Amino acid sequence: MQTASSLTFDTDLGSDVDDVLALATILGSPELDLTAVTTVYGDTLVRARMAARVATVAGRAIDPIVPGRTETRSGRPAWWAGHEGALLPDLARETVATGTDPIAVLAASPTVVAVGPLTNVAEAVERPGHQIEQLCVMGGNFLSADAEHNIKCDVDAAAVVFGSGVPATVIGIDQTSRLRLGGAVVAEFEAAGPLGQLLGAEMRQFWSFSASDSNVPHDPAAVVTLTDPDLFTFATGRIEVDVAGITPFTPGDGPHRIVADLDAEAVARRIVDRILVACAGSPT
Repeated sequence: MQTASSLTFDTDLGSDVDDVLALATILGSPELDLTAVTTVYGDTLVRARMAARVATVAGRAIDPIVPGRTETRSGRPAWWAGHEGALLPDLARETVATGTDPIAVLAASPTVVAVGPLTNVAEAVERPGHQIEQLCVMGGNFLSADAEHNIKCDVDAAAVVFGSGVPATVIGIDQTSRLRLGGAVVAEFEAAGPLGQLLGAEMRQFWSFSASDSNVPHDPAAVVTLTDPDLFTFATGRIEVDVAGITPFTPGDGPHRIVADLDAEAVARRIVDRILVACAGSPT
């Protein structure tokens, strides 16, 4: 997989806190050129406005931020936690590109980091003449026959994406679940300025929702496969998607590369350090 140049972040930001942490990880990675954000699944306008607020607090201009498809290709109803945007007042004042075609944005992006259901991305890879050279995906489960959330939310879209032949590096829940961010990390973030305080509050909110004292940074780990591939062991082959959202992987020749192992301590620390870089650029 080549180094990311122009990058679009496709996300269901706002439900699980890992999406907003992934956006901060990108913002704290100077080698990644984030040129656009597209949102997917459910109330994508709220998700887009949340992304815009994060960018504002971080002191970063991201243009465009585009609400994407709200309904899944498979027809499965969107899961909505209910706390999306609750900690960010006056979200309606955030400017997002409601008149821009999200699929055109994705189709024109050499690198797409996709950390939600693959509804938008499926349409983009089907678009004639798309310019997507590589996908970086959080999704799937490669060690058990349990379907992972992003895949099972839109099985039809996932089957299109992995059947398209577009090169993809994929980290599944089997590996991301080895990571945890807890109270010590929140303390680091909250001491790091406005962006860190926003992230800390979002983390605490999600912990309350999930009755936990930590969370799994599934989506930031996908970003780190781009920035720090030396922290991962990869296997090359082909991913398939069955009707239940199970993702069997066949090693060998193929367009897909899955994470087969990772240095859990180093990956978690790298996520935190990159987020702290983003926090350091946040205006006081």
